[in-house]
Amino acid sequence: MKASFVIVNYNRKDEILLTISKTKDIIKFDPENYEIIIVDNASTDGSADAIKDQYSDITLIESKVNIGAPAWNIGFARAKGEYFIVLDDDIQIDTGLEEALRYLDNHPKIGVLALNITGGMFNTPHWNNLSEYPGFIGCGAIVRKELYDKIGGYADWIFLYSNEFEYGLRTMQAGYKIIFFADCHVTHRTSAINRTSKRVITLSFRNELGIVYKYFQKKDRNLYLTRVFLNNWKYIFKHGVGSIPWYYEGLDEFIKLRKNLNHTPVNVEIQNFYTKMSPSTKPFLKII
Repeated sequence: MKASFVIVNYNRKDEILLTISKTKDIIKFDPENYEIIIVDNASTDGSADAIKDQYSDITLIESKVNIGAPAWNIGFARAKGEYFIVLDDDIQIDTGLEEALRYLDNHPKIGVLALNITGGMFNTPHWNNLSEYPGFIGCGAIVRKELYDKIGGYADWIFLYSNEFEYGLRTMQAGYKIIFFADCHVTHRTSAINRTSKRVITLSFRNELGIVYKYFQKKDRNLYLTRVFLNNWKYIFKHGVGSIPWYYEGLDEFIKLRKNLNHTPVNVEIQNFYTKMSPSTKPFLKII
């Protein structure tokens, strides 16, 4: 089997039904080479029943609890394809899928192909075609199964946000690349359900600190933790003083988290590439 669509849904019944429909449309000329796997993250809106009623020919896995992004791992474990096409429940591939898979076939050291995403808070209009990046946007990407077999799936300590950059560090450490492929176009319809600014800020701040703490060289950690702290806090001016408690909460959650994070540093070249490309680890106002 060529590829497995692995899609996680949480309380977005209408969106996931539309996503399945759009996905089936783009594979209708070659259905034997694809499978669709939906992991329902303990939805309470009737999503699972609706999927069973309307799409009995796809694989539905019902999680008893909402485990966030690691729910993709449940789907990865069941997937049979050479590649895992990773989508959110409110996203669709419009064009370029065959070209993306062909590109991966021809470049075996690419572990993750980041797709061209429009719409939503996280998108790629500013990314450079066929350039290497330290992470990807998880609502639209293709992961090589060979990579998953070597390094596993998403980290279980990251519920949401920045998990793709944690995965990126492990991808590069394993000797693979993450490349942006502009010719595969993906639309993020961006449902407002389950999305709040507070959660994005709190979890992103916690996880960015955690990534540096776990994967950076000890001699460099304090410098880059300080940069992550300052580069996040400067957005208080954008989000307003009401966001200050969200940053405090993210910091507090990181302090709790670090006690359970084993230090597994990547090599210096990978660390330097990450710091060069990630906004949170770049110098703060050319001061530090």
